[in-house]
Amino acid sequence: MVLVTKGNIAADGSIKETLKDVTIHEIMTKDVFILDVTSTALEVAKAMDEQNIDSVIITKYGEATGIITERDMVCKVMVKDAMPHTVNAEEIMSSPILTVKPNTGAIKASEMMVKFHIRRLAVTDGKAIVGLVTDRDILAVAPGLNTILEDLIEINREQDVVGTIDIERGVCQRCGSHVDDLNQFNGLILCEDCREEEE
Repeated sequence: MVLVTKGNIAADGSIKETLKDVTIHEIMTKDVFILDVTSTALEVAKAMDEQNIDSVIITKYGEATGIITERDMVCKVMVKDAMPHTVNAEEIMSSPILTVKPNTGAIKASEMMVKFHIRRLAVTDGKAIVGLVTDRDILAVAPGLNTILEDLIEINREQDVVGTIDIERGVCQRCGSHVDDLNQFNGLILCEDCREEEE
């Protein structure tokens, strides 16, 4: 994995120049969990819990058609007080899922995320899903990439949910703790401790 530091940037003169050769293959998560569109929200939630992941790729006839994130589960199942075992993955997935090839550059991937207001891209080789890359993967490689990824940070803060969501019990999207006091803050569902750290 390539890590870009302030020293690298100063020596090379430009973060874009430093990252131009970093490919998605170098920074993507290779362990991707995949379920079929016929799976239920309950099965998706159990997979997220058992695999300790925050998103699941949804396929139809073996091809990636969508993604379900923890946020989808909260906003499309929990907030609507839906019974998870009666809701199909196809009903709550975000679709279409945008994909990139493993040899796509990190800069190009980040530009796609900004353009389409998304935080995750599936990585495909032909029709096979070989990984997942997130805005945080890119930020971890290049903390100095602020000029390009400034809009991604805003996407993390701006959410399309109107008002504040109060959830009695659930999982904090920042620390992963199971707590009784969750609230929306900067577009995330956070526990009290994480909300205080964000402020």
